Amino acid sequence: MSRIFITGDIHGDPMRFSSKKFPEGKELTEDDFCIIAGDFGLIWRNERDKSEKYYLKWLQEKSWTTLFIDGNHENHERLNLLPKEEMFGGTVGVVRPGIYHLKRGEVYTIGGKTFFCFGGALSWDRYHREIGLTYWEEEVPNYAEMDYGLENLEKHQYKVDYIVTHTMPNSLVPILGFSKAPKDKEDPTIKYLDHIAHCATFERWYFGHMHVDKELGKFRALYFDIDEIKEQSDT
Repeated sequence: MSRIFITGDIHGDPMRFSSKKFPEGKELTEDDFCIIAGDFGLIWRNERDKSEKYYLKWLQEKSWTTLFIDGNHENHERLNLLPKEEMFGGTVGVVRPGIYHLKRGEVYTIGGKTFFCFGGALSWDRYHREIGLTYWEEEVPNYAEMDYGLENLEKHQYKVDYIVTHTMPNSLVPILGFSKAPKDKEDPTIKYLDHIAHCATFERWYFGHMHVDKELGKFRALYFDIDEIKEQSDT
């Protein structure tokens, strides 16, 4: 049976998967998976540089298969140009063999479990960034992507084993101690995810973005922690 691990934002630095920090990796095979909940960040500049080539090669040489959803701090133009392939029952972007981008709104079957995946979020600091260089408009999901996600959930009777998103549902904002964003900085993604949280049935929901590691009932905020996804009866 496949083993599946999940972590939060790596922002272009995959070294938390080093053998010292992630000893479990020594036991894994290509049939096992490490999922990154957004802000992968290894495809960042408009042209590939030495750092990108080095770290992608380093990650590709790991024994497991790496999967990631997109966050807000990504070069979305380059991600959208990745070759596409049908895998896990949905479409993925192929970075390299063994490294795949999980698309917004897809329901994948990974290791025998169903995962609804939905990346993207609004960069709160985008007003201090430069469009096309340090942020991209595509960071915020559009209506077509949101509709696609709902259509796929409907095909599964709104029931999946796990949900993986970059940001969190709106209802968790005060629980995590964050204040409501001003009107001009409201993220439509969190309202969309709030709708899904109310209509979908799931075992666990994992998200990154908030740079905290915290248990919130069925929800799990991830940053540096690497959790192994297990059925509740196994935990």
